[in-house]
Amino acid sequence: MGDKRQKHIYFDLLGKKYDFITDEPEEVVSEILENIKRNVEEIYSKMNNPDLVHILLFLLLNENLEKLELKNGLKELIDKVSFVSHNKV
Repeated sequence: MGDKRQKHIYFDLLGKKYDFITDEPEEVVSEILENIKRNVEEIYSKMNNPDLVHILLFLLLNENLEKLELKNGLKELIDKVSFVSHNKV
């Protein structure tokens, strides 16, 4: 999926610096990391000094819930379209 050229990505989250290596396009990684940063900072501002791991776990759970809901919604839509197309006269 990536461009196969590995590169270091540096990321600052709540004052802690992180880095990792990826072959994904920089614009894709940047957009994802900015979304994560925005979500973490929003949650952090609403809570009383939460642990970063708990915030990230919360976001991970929400992402997986959204993915599951999307998957189930797409399956329902495909089933409806399939039913309608099979019942055409």
